[in-house]
Amino acid sequence: MTLQDERTVHELRSPEEVLSSADMNGAWATRHSFARTMLRRAASHRWTVAKTRLDLDNLGRGTAVYTVNAEGFELNFIAFCQVLEESDRTDRVIANAWDITAALVDGELTMEREADLRRNVPFQEKGRTDPETIIMTRANRSARFFDYVSDCLSTGNQPDVDKIGPSPYLIRSTAFYGNGKFGLKELANIPAGHPLSVPYRSQMLAAWLLRELSMDMVEHVARAKALAAGTVAVSLDAAWAKYFGLGNATGLGMVPFLVNHPDYLDAWCRLREVPLAAGLAASYAPDHPDLGRIAGLLDRADRHLAEKSELKTVPFLSTELIRPQLHQLRSDLQTFMASSQESAPVLARLHDMAAGLSPEVRGIFASIVIELQTGFDDEAEALLTVAGAPPFNPAMGCRELRQLLEQNYGWARSYDFAAPERSSYYWYSSANSEEPRRAQRAELTGRAVEHCTDIVRRINALAADLEGFPAEASVAELLLAHPCHRFAAERIQQTRQYHYGELRDNLLDADFLPLSTQRFQLATYGMNNFSPQSTDWVRVTLFSGAPRVADVLNGIDDDDWLFPLAPEGGNA
Repeated sequence: MTLQDERTVHELRSPEEVLSSADMNGAWATRHSFARTMLRRAASHRWTVAKTRLDLDNLGRGTAVYTVNAEGFELNFIAFCQVLEESDRTDRVIANAWDITAALVDGELTMEREADLRRNVPFQEKGRTDPETIIMTRANRSARFFDYVSDCLSTGNQPDVDKIGPSPYLIRSTAFYGNGKFGLKELANIPAGHPLSVPYRSQMLAAWLLRELSMDMVEHVARAKALAAGTVAVSLDAAWAKYFGLGNATGLGMVPFLVNHPDYLDAWCRLREVPLAAGLAASYAPDHPDLGRIAGLLDRADRHLAEKSELKTVPFLSTELIRPQLHQLRSDLQTFMASSQESAPVLARLHDMAAGLSPEVRGIFASIVIELQTGFDDEAEALLTVAGAPPFNPAMGCRELRQLLEQNYGWARSYDFAAPERSSYYWYSSANSEEPRRAQRAELTGRAVEHCTDIVRRINALAADLEGFPAEASVAELLLAHPCHRFAAERIQQTRQYHYGELRDNLLDADFLPLSTQRFQLATYGMNNFSPQSTDWVRVTLFSGAPRVADVLNGIDDDDWLFPLAPEGGNA
């Protein structure tokens, strides 16, 4: 079984399951999430990271530079740091200033290049970069945590887990721009042998270095406080250094991406579904060591959720409701392990049980099964470089187009757009932020431009006109008579090659929950601690539990940070 072998499709979960909002509500990070794969590559290829400069004043204002040698390629991460008044901090796209602005650049950081970055990077969207700058990012200090942690360290103490709570971070990022935006380097212009030629690897590296900066910065400020107070500061101990992640908040802007990129949606789903299918197909004897590992991961997941009891999770299932379901799986697994039964596909049975309990516990168990499937690691990296959709073929016959529609979009015909609630929303770009937004259709004005997120509505409209059109006619003839169907006809052709190319949802629907799609995307990136703040945006943490720079520098990445646990002494 391989990630791209079409012969394995019959063994995978169906698109109706995988691409439903309900299933996406239970998405969790896996060993193939982008953060994990980036650090696995860094450790295995012995990337080095040097703290070239940490030129900060007592408050943490100044410049920091980290130089990365990644398989012979020099990369430099430069950050410009200030301290905003709390009233000036906002994580919205329309912000004009941030505590930290930074860039990841390919090649040497010369004085001239740094001067140009200093003139542009602090202004983010209003600035422009040279084409060898790969990523531009920004972040704000956490008003709750940064000062608290620096105060603790300045007096020789480690933070209190109860004070930090369920979302451990010191700063929170608000954007990672790349791929040609604002003059940044196009992904297509990164050569194939470059370690950052894989999609999203540059963003993950920048995020990891931003997290490293947050801990260097808080320790620097702590030492300054200790010097002023006559105390002795300490550094974060190893457990805390791994536990702190990078905060992040994500809104509606991510959702149209998956609508516009069915090739990526298919690849991201395969990253999960193929290793899962391989794991579920295996038979195990009761004394097989893998079952002990799974039992241990179930226990760790339970402890992880216990520590997150205060996390706001609505409309996702609460940790208090998930934990008893995990206990049921653990008990059933223990019963099998203590038996004298013959080898059996016990993981498939447990997965079916989990699916009957909730999407969240099914997602947790799926991540545990995937954790043991180490044979897909190299192929998973290759899968992320997608070829893109084939060109539109107007010569296709209407009979074939109708067959493809019924075969791949029959599910869409169940939506009745005569009911107003099926078209309650429309999607558009904000004039202020140039970010995707949605609003009630009743508020739609004549000047607004609606995005093509209404896939289901367009497919149904095409289906209605196809029924009365000659089957032997070409798609070109159909479009001459009905030019409004150009998008839908191309979409049907575009997605025919993908098993998981289309969300099984109507984005215009009154009941559509953007959080479901966002959670799937964020879990694919490697984020956790999902805490919705409305129906449209969610707070998360990235790299909590991950190794730090010093670990990777020493070739250490235990690659075992699924369900990270707080340092000893926290909630249970």
